[in-house]
Amino acid sequence: MKSTKIITMTVACTLGLGMAGVKTAYGKSDDTDRMVEIDGEAAAPIAVESRDIMLPAADHAQGLSIPARVFQPKFAEGASPGPAVLVMHGSGGLHKMPNGDDAGACSRQLENQYERWGQELAERGYVVLMPSSYTARGFCDMHTDVERIPAGFDERPEAILSRLYDLDVAARYLCDMDGVDCDRLGVLGFSHGATMAMLALHWQMDHALDYYREHSPDREDIDFALPNLSEDRPAFKVGVAYYPGCGTDGFLPRETDDGADVENKYFPTADLYVLHAERDALAKICTVDPDVKGATGEREIQSAQVAAELGVDDRYNIEVYAQAGHGFDSDEEDANEPGNPDAAAHARTVALRQLYSHLN
Repeated sequence: MKSTKIITMTVACTLGLGMAGVKTAYGKSDDTDRMVEIDGEAAAPIAVESRDIMLPAADHAQGLSIPARVFQPKFAEGASPGPAVLVMHGSGGLHKMPNGDDAGACSRQLENQYERWGQELAERGYVVLMPSSYTARGFCDMHTDVERIPAGFDERPEAILSRLYDLDVAARYLCDMDGVDCDRLGVLGFSHGATMAMLALHWQMDHALDYYREHSPDREDIDFALPNLSEDRPAFKVGVAYYPGCGTDGFLPRETDDGADVENKYFPTADLYVLHAERDALAKICTVDPDVKGATGEREIQSAQVAAELGVDDRYNIEVYAQAGHGFDSDEEDANEPGNPDAAAHARTVALRQLYSHLN
Protein backbone atom coordinates (compact mmCIF):
# COMPACT_ATOMS: atom_id res chain seq x y z
CA MET A 1 0.00 0.00 0.00
CA LYS A 2 1.39 3.38 -0.88
CA SER A 3 0.39 6.95 -1.45
CA THR A 4 1.71 8.58 -4.60
CA LYS A 5 1.40 12.14 -3.37
CA ILE A 6 5.16 12.25 -2.68
CA ILE A 7 5.81 11.12 -6.24
CA THR A 8 3.51 13.86 -7.49
CA MET A 9 5.60 16.41 -5.63
CA THR A 10 8.66 15.20 -7.50
CA VAL A 11 6.84 15.44 -10.82
CA ALA A 12 5.54 18.90 -9.94
CA CYS A 13 9.05 20.13 -9.14
CA THR A 14 10.29 18.68 -12.41
CA LEU A 15 7.56 20.61 -14.22
CA GLY A 16 8.44 23.78 -12.35
CA LEU A 17 5.22 23.79 -10.32
CA GLY A 18 4.89 25.05 -6.78
CA MET A 19 2.40 22.98 -4.77
CA ALA A 20 0.41 24.46 -1.89
CA GLY A 21 -0.74 22.41 1.05
CA VAL A 22 0.17 18.98 -0.26
CA LYS A 23 -1.13 16.11 1.87
CA THR A 24 0.83 12.89 2.14
CA ALA A 25 -1.54 10.56 3.99
CA TYR A 26 -5.07 10.11 5.26
CA GLY A 27 -4.40 10.75 8.93
CA LYS A 28 -3.79 8.38 11.82
CA SER A 29 -7.12 8.34 13.69
CA ASP A 30 -9.42 5.39 13.05
CA ASP A 31 -13.04 6.53 12.96
CA THR A 32 -14.46 3.38 11.42
CA ASP A 33 -16.50 2.59 14.54
CA ARG A 34 -17.98 6.06 14.91
CA MET A 35 -21.61 6.87 14.24
CA VAL A 36 -22.74 10.14 12.71
CA GLU A 37 -23.17 13.16 14.91
CA ILE A 38 -26.43 15.05 15.29
CA ASP A 39 -26.21 18.42 17.04
CA GLY A 40 -22.66 17.53 18.06
CA GLU A 41 -23.50 14.23 19.74
CA ALA A 42 -22.98 10.70 18.46
CA ALA A 43 -26.29 9.16 17.40
CA ALA A 44 -27.07 5.53 16.67
CA PRO A 45 -30.04 4.70 14.43
CA ILE A 46 -32.91 2.68 15.86
CA ALA A 47 -33.23 0.63 12.67
CA VAL A 48 -32.50 0.77 8.93
CA GLU A 49 -35.16 0.99 6.26
CA SER A 50 -34.40 -0.12 2.69
CA ARG A 51 -36.80 0.73 -0.12
CA ASP A 52 -36.98 1.13 -3.89
CA ILE A 53 -37.88 4.51 -5.33
CA MET A 54 -38.02 6.21 -8.73
CA LEU A 55 -36.17 9.44 -9.42
CA PRO A 56 -38.71 11.47 -11.43
CA ALA A 57 -38.35 11.85 -15.19
CA ALA A 58 -39.49 15.47 -14.91
CA ASP A 59 -36.27 16.29 -13.07
CA HIS A 60 -33.95 14.34 -15.39
CA ALA A 61 -32.34 16.19 -18.29
CA GLN A 62 -33.04 13.27 -20.66
CA GLY A 63 -36.55 12.71 -19.35
CA LEU A 64 -35.75 9.31 -17.81
CA SER A 65 -37.17 7.83 -14.63
CA ILE A 66 -34.24 6.36 -12.73
CA PRO A 67 -34.84 3.44 -10.34
CA ALA A 68 -32.90 3.77 -7.10
CA ARG A 69 -32.48 2.08 -3.75
CA VAL A 70 -32.56 4.03 -0.51
CA PHE A 71 -31.06 2.87 2.78
CA GLN A 72 -32.21 5.16 5.56
CA PRO A 73 -31.47 5.09 9.29
CA LYS A 74 -34.36 5.58 11.63
CA PHE A 75 -33.60 7.92 14.52
CA ALA A 76 -35.70 8.91 17.48
CA GLU A 77 -38.47 11.38 16.70
CA GLY A 78 -37.27 14.95 16.50
CA ALA A 79 -33.70 14.18 15.42
CA SER A 80 -32.05 16.84 13.30
CA PRO A 81 -31.14 16.19 9.63
CA GLY A 82 -27.87 14.31 9.17
CA PRO A 83 -25.31 13.37 6.51
CA ALA A 84 -25.93 11.40 3.33
CA VAL A 85 -23.93 9.48 0.74
CA LEU A 86 -24.69 9.08 -2.96
CA VAL A 87 -23.36 5.71 -4.21
CA MET A 88 -22.63 5.22 -7.93
CA HIS A 89 -22.46 1.65 -9.21
CA GLY A 90 -19.85 0.20 -11.54
CA SER A 91 -20.07 -1.34 -15.01
CA GLY A 92 -21.51 -4.56 -13.56
CA GLY A 93 -24.64 -2.63 -12.62
CA LEU A 94 -26.50 -2.09 -9.37
CA HIS A 95 -28.99 -4.94 -9.75
CA LYS A 96 -28.51 -8.60 -10.51
CA MET A 97 -29.74 -10.12 -13.75
CA PRO A 98 -33.47 -11.06 -13.82
CA ASN A 99 -34.24 -14.47 -12.31
CA GLY A 100 -37.60 -15.14 -13.94
CA ASP A 101 -39.68 -13.78 -11.10
CA ASP A 102 -39.13 -10.11 -11.91
CA ALA A 103 -41.36 -7.95 -14.06
CA GLY A 104 -38.68 -5.39 -14.93
CA ALA A 105 -35.45 -5.39 -16.90
CA CYS A 106 -33.41 -6.56 -13.91
CA SER A 107 -33.85 -8.32 -10.61
CA ARG A 108 -34.80 -6.16 -7.67
CA GLN A 109 -31.90 -7.76 -5.81
CA LEU A 110 -28.81 -5.61 -5.46
CA GLU A 111 -25.36 -6.92 -6.21
CA ASN A 112 -23.83 -8.07 -2.91
CA GLN A 113 -21.27 -5.28 -2.86
CA TYR A 114 -23.94 -2.56 -2.83
CA GLU A 115 -26.27 -4.32 -0.41
CA ARG A 116 -23.33 -4.59 1.98
CA TRP A 117 -22.30 -0.93 1.65
CA GLY A 118 -25.83 0.43 1.82
CA GLN A 119 -26.63 -1.47 4.98
CA GLU A 120 -23.37 -0.58 6.71
CA LEU A 121 -23.50 3.11 5.89
CA ALA A 122 -27.11 3.38 7.02
CA GLU A 123 -26.31 1.55 10.25
CA ARG A 124 -23.64 4.19 10.86
CA GLY A 125 -26.25 6.90 10.41
CA TYR A 126 -25.97 7.99 6.78
CA VAL A 127 -28.91 8.26 4.39
CA VAL A 128 -27.77 6.36 1.29
CA LEU A 129 -29.10 6.72 -2.27
CA MET A 130 -28.05 4.35 -5.08
CA PRO A 131 -29.37 5.24 -8.57
CA SER A 132 -29.45 2.43 -11.14
CA SER A 133 -28.36 3.88 -14.49
CA TYR A 134 -28.58 0.57 -16.33
CA THR A 135 -31.96 -0.62 -15.07
CA ALA A 136 -33.38 2.72 -16.25
CA ARG A 137 -32.17 1.91 -19.76
CA GLY A 138 -33.41 -1.67 -19.94
CA PHE A 139 -30.31 -3.73 -19.17
CA CYS A 140 -28.36 -4.85 -16.10
CA ASP A 141 -24.66 -5.35 -16.84
CA MET A 142 -22.30 -3.74 -19.38
CA HIS A 143 -20.38 -7.01 -19.71
CA THR A 144 -22.90 -9.85 -19.81
CA ASP A 145 -26.02 -8.00 -21.00
CA VAL A 146 -24.59 -6.28 -24.07
CA GLU A 147 -27.44 -7.10 -26.45
CA ARG A 148 -29.91 -5.01 -24.44
CA ILE A 149 -27.76 -1.88 -24.20
CA PRO A 150 -29.67 0.86 -26.10
CA ALA A 151 -28.16 2.84 -28.97
CA GLY A 152 -27.95 5.96 -26.83
CA PHE A 153 -25.69 4.23 -24.33
CA ASP A 154 -23.54 1.87 -26.42
CA GLU A 155 -20.59 4.21 -26.99
CA ARG A 156 -18.14 4.80 -24.16
CA PRO A 157 -18.54 8.61 -24.17
CA GLU A 158 -22.32 8.16 -24.15
CA ALA A 159 -22.19 6.17 -20.94
CA ILE A 160 -20.17 8.89 -19.21
CA LEU A 161 -22.34 11.73 -20.47
CA SER A 162 -25.65 9.99 -19.76
CA ARG A 163 -24.67 9.18 -16.21
CA LEU A 164 -23.82 12.83 -15.57
CA TYR A 165 -27.55 13.50 -15.81
CA ASP A 166 -28.32 10.52 -13.56
CA LEU A 167 -25.88 11.86 -10.99
CA ASP A 168 -27.42 15.32 -11.30
CA VAL A 169 -31.00 14.22 -10.59
CA ALA A 170 -29.88 11.82 -7.84
CA ALA A 171 -27.86 14.47 -6.01
CA ARG A 172 -30.77 16.92 -6.04
CA TYR A 173 -33.23 14.25 -4.90
CA LEU A 174 -30.92 13.17 -2.07
CA CYS A 175 -30.45 16.77 -0.98
CA ASP A 176 -34.24 17.23 -0.69
CA MET A 177 -34.93 14.02 1.23
CA ASP A 178 -36.31 14.15 4.75
CA GLY A 179 -33.57 13.64 7.29
CA VAL A 180 -30.78 14.89 5.01
CA ASP A 181 -28.59 17.89 5.72
CA CYS A 182 -27.73 19.11 2.22
CA ASP A 183 -24.49 20.63 3.50
CA ARG A 184 -23.22 17.16 4.49
CA LEU A 185 -23.25 15.16 1.25
CA GLY A 186 -20.59 12.66 0.20
CA VAL A 187 -20.22 10.59 -2.97
CA LEU A 188 -18.86 7.04 -3.15
CA GLY A 189 -18.28 5.19 -6.43
CA PHE A 190 -16.91 1.93 -7.76
CA SER A 191 -15.17 1.41 -11.12
CA HIS A 192 -17.30 3.27 -13.71
CA GLY A 193 -19.22 4.74 -10.79
CA ALA A 194 -15.91 5.88 -9.28
CA THR A 195 -15.27 7.83 -12.48
CA MET A 196 -18.66 9.44 -11.96
CA ALA A 197 -17.75 10.22 -8.36
CA MET A 198 -14.62 11.99 -9.59
CA LEU A 199 -16.68 13.98 -12.09
CA ALA A 200 -19.16 14.88 -9.37
CA LEU A 201 -16.35 16.90 -7.77
CA HIS A 202 -14.87 18.37 -10.96
CA TRP A 203 -14.42 22.12 -10.62
CA GLN A 204 -15.23 22.98 -14.25
CA MET A 205 -18.09 20.63 -15.14
CA ASP A 206 -20.19 23.22 -17.01
CA HIS A 207 -17.14 24.32 -18.96
CA ALA A 208 -16.28 20.67 -19.69
CA LEU A 209 -19.68 20.09 -21.30
CA ASP A 210 -19.33 23.25 -23.40
CA TYR A 211 -15.84 22.27 -24.47
CA TYR A 212 -16.95 18.74 -25.38
CA ARG A 213 -19.83 20.07 -27.50
CA GLU A 214 -17.45 22.29 -29.47
CA HIS A 215 -14.24 20.31 -29.71
CA SER A 216 -14.73 16.57 -29.25
CA PRO A 217 -14.11 14.42 -32.35
CA ASP A 218 -16.46 11.86 -30.78
CA ARG A 219 -19.41 14.27 -30.69
CA GLU A 220 -20.93 12.73 -33.82
CA ASP A 221 -21.17 9.37 -32.01
CA ILE A 222 -23.50 10.79 -29.35
CA ASP A 223 -27.11 9.86 -30.11
CA PHE A 224 -28.74 12.45 -27.86
CA ALA A 225 -28.69 16.15 -27.12
CA LEU A 226 -26.31 17.40 -24.47
CA PRO A 227 -28.37 19.68 -22.22
CA ASN A 228 -26.83 21.63 -19.39
CA LEU A 229 -26.69 20.27 -15.88
CA SER A 230 -28.87 21.85 -13.22
CA GLU A 231 -27.60 25.17 -11.92
CA ASP A 232 -28.84 24.37 -8.41
CA ARG A 233 -27.09 21.02 -8.05
CA PRO A 234 -25.67 20.53 -4.55
CA ALA A 235 -21.96 20.40 -3.74
CA PHE A 236 -20.34 17.31 -2.26
CA LYS A 237 -18.04 17.64 0.72
CA VAL A 238 -15.96 14.52 0.02
CA GLY A 239 -15.57 11.85 -2.64
CA VAL A 240 -14.28 8.27 -2.42
CA ALA A 241 -13.48 6.52 -5.71
CA TYR A 242 -12.67 2.80 -5.80
CA TYR A 243 -10.55 1.87 -8.88
CA PRO A 244 -11.88 4.47 -11.37
CA GLY A 245 -10.98 4.90 -14.99
CA CYS A 246 -9.48 8.38 -15.02
CA GLY A 247 -9.35 8.86 -18.79
CA THR A 248 -13.14 9.48 -18.79
CA ASP A 249 -13.44 8.13 -22.34
CA GLY A 250 -12.64 11.35 -24.18
CA PHE A 251 -14.84 13.63 -22.08
CA LEU A 252 -12.03 15.54 -20.35
CA PRO A 253 -8.75 16.54 -22.03
CA ARG A 254 -5.63 14.94 -20.58
CA GLU A 255 -3.00 17.56 -21.47
CA THR A 256 -0.55 18.44 -18.73
CA ASP A 257 1.78 20.83 -20.56
CA ASP A 258 2.19 24.41 -19.38
CA GLY A 259 0.35 25.80 -22.41
CA ALA A 260 -2.84 23.79 -21.83
CA ASP A 261 -5.88 25.74 -20.66
CA VAL A 262 -6.10 25.35 -16.89
CA GLU A 263 -9.91 25.17 -17.12
CA ASN A 264 -9.58 21.94 -19.09
CA LYS A 265 -7.61 20.24 -16.32
CA TYR A 266 -9.15 18.00 -13.69
CA PHE A 267 -9.37 19.33 -10.16
CA PRO A 268 -11.70 18.22 -7.34
CA THR A 269 -13.64 20.88 -5.46
CA ALA A 270 -13.57 18.75 -2.30
CA ASP A 271 -11.19 16.18 -0.87
CA LEU A 272 -11.07 13.16 -3.18
CA TYR A 273 -9.71 9.78 -2.10
CA VAL A 274 -8.89 7.43 -4.97
CA LEU A 275 -8.37 3.81 -3.89
CA HIS A 276 -6.68 1.95 -6.72
CA ALA A 277 -4.80 -1.26 -7.51
CA GLU A 278 -1.29 -1.84 -8.81
CA ARG A 279 -2.45 -4.59 -11.21
CA ASP A 280 -5.37 -2.59 -12.59
CA ALA A 281 -4.76 -1.16 -16.07
CA LEU A 282 -7.20 1.65 -15.25
CA ALA A 283 -4.80 3.01 -12.65
CA LYS A 284 -2.24 4.35 -15.11
CA ILE A 285 -3.98 7.65 -15.85
CA CYS A 286 -4.94 8.13 -12.19
CA THR A 287 -1.47 7.83 -10.67
CA VAL A 288 2.17 8.60 -11.34
CA ASP A 289 3.22 5.61 -9.21
CA PRO A 290 6.09 3.92 -11.12
CA ASP A 291 5.00 0.50 -9.84
CA VAL A 292 1.87 0.77 -11.99
CA LYS A 293 2.68 -0.46 -15.48
CA GLY A 294 2.58 2.40 -17.99
CA ALA A 295 1.66 4.98 -15.35
CA THR A 296 1.29 8.47 -16.82
CA GLY A 297 -0.82 10.01 -14.04
CA GLU A 298 -2.42 12.82 -16.02
CA ARG A 299 -5.25 13.37 -13.56
CA GLU A 300 -2.99 13.47 -10.53
CA ILE A 301 -0.61 15.82 -12.33
CA GLN A 302 -3.45 18.04 -13.56
CA SER A 303 -4.85 18.39 -10.06
CA ALA A 304 -1.44 19.42 -8.73
CA GLN A 305 -1.07 21.95 -11.55
CA VAL A 306 -4.47 23.54 -10.93
CA ALA A 307 -3.79 23.73 -7.19
CA ALA A 308 -0.49 25.46 -7.88
CA GLU A 309 -2.12 27.85 -10.35
CA LEU A 310 -4.86 28.79 -7.89
CA GLY A 311 -2.64 28.78 -4.82
CA VAL A 312 -4.88 26.33 -2.96
CA ASP A 313 -4.53 22.87 -1.43
CA ASP A 314 -4.31 19.93 -3.79
CA ARG A 315 -7.34 17.85 -2.82
CA TYR A 316 -6.51 14.82 -4.95
CA ASN A 317 -5.39 11.90 -2.75
CA ILE A 318 -4.59 8.44 -4.08
CA GLU A 319 -3.67 5.13 -2.49
CA VAL A 320 -2.34 2.32 -4.71
CA TYR A 321 -2.55 -1.21 -3.32
CA ALA A 322 0.22 -3.64 -4.24
CA GLN A 323 -0.70 -7.14 -5.40
CA ALA A 324 -4.30 -6.07 -6.00
CA GLY A 325 -6.39 -5.90 -9.14
CA HIS A 326 -9.57 -4.26 -10.36
CA GLY A 327 -12.55 -4.88 -8.10
CA PHE A 328 -10.34 -5.94 -5.21
CA ASP A 329 -13.12 -5.27 -2.69
CA SER A 330 -16.09 -6.61 -4.65
CA ASP A 331 -16.25 -9.97 -2.88
CA GLU A 332 -14.01 -10.20 0.14
CA GLU A 333 -14.61 -13.94 0.52
CA ASP A 334 -13.40 -14.68 -3.00
CA ALA A 335 -10.70 -12.14 -3.81
CA ASN A 336 -9.56 -12.14 -7.43
CA GLU A 337 -5.91 -11.35 -6.71
CA PRO A 338 -3.49 -12.37 -3.93
CA GLY A 339 -3.49 -9.81 -1.16
CA ASN A 340 -6.90 -8.42 -1.98
CA PRO A 341 -8.50 -9.08 1.42
CA ASP A 342 -5.89 -6.87 3.07
CA ALA A 343 -6.36 -4.20 0.41
CA ALA A 344 -10.14 -4.39 0.79
CA ALA A 345 -9.92 -4.06 4.57
CA HIS A 346 -7.58 -1.06 4.43
CA ALA A 347 -9.58 0.66 1.70
CA ARG A 348 -12.78 0.22 3.69
CA THR A 349 -11.10 1.85 6.68
CA VAL A 350 -9.99 4.78 4.53
CA ALA A 351 -13.44 5.19 2.99
CA LEU A 352 -15.30 5.10 6.31
CA ARG A 353 -12.76 7.35 8.02
CA GLN A 354 -12.95 10.01 5.33
CA LEU A 355 -16.75 9.96 5.10
CA TYR A 356 -16.91 10.38 8.86
CA SER A 357 -14.29 13.09 9.16
CA HIS A 358 -15.73 15.21 6.33
CA LEU A 359 -19.45 14.79 6.96
CA ASN A 360 -19.46 15.02 10.76
